[in-house]
Amino acid sequence: MPLNKDDRIADAELVRVEAGTPAGEWLRRYWLVISRAEDVKDIPVGLKILGEELILFRDDRGRLGLLAMHCAHRGSSLEYGDIECGGIRCPYHGWLYDVEGRCLEQPGEPKDSKFHLKVRQTWFPVRELGGLVFAYMGAEKNSPPPLPRYVPLVRTDGRIFLEAPRHYSYSWFNFFENALIR
Repeated sequence: MPLNKDDRIADAELVRVEAGTPAGEWLRRYWLVISRAEDVKDIPVGLKILGEELILFRDDRGRLGLLAMHCAHRGSSLEYGDIECGGIRCPYHGWLYDVEGRCLEQPGEPKDSKFHLKVRQTWFPVRELGGLVFAYMGAEKNSPPPLPRYVPLVRTDGRIFLEAPRHYSYSWFNFFENALIR
């Protein structure tokens, strides 16, 4: 039996995960695994998570950062940026952002300019646990809920049970469509 218009709309609300969609807002309330920690080295990693283009990187101090991929200035891709001086430098005009999206430097501005204090790149909190990188994409960036201490990831004997990452090219909802609901 073909789906009617209302069914198609309801299905779209369940499988779309962009910001502002019901499923997207629901998933943003949880810490999500976005990478293996060993994959984040000295080159930014481009990711698309919940419909958002992002870059994951480690600054020169080893801190993790997750920022919107396109620079707040001219939209250049930070995926090609340089890691330096406590953050990532845009390859186009050289603006420097820290791991929380604060603009630290704007080389084209006068030396006494404070304009960089008004600029903030979209960012999300990230944490490392058990060899995995988790991101929280909810609205409470400055006070996210605690990252759950998953038993397999915090074993006291130091062993970590991780398989090679799996990539699925279909909606998260496909995992749950046949689940029993009580």
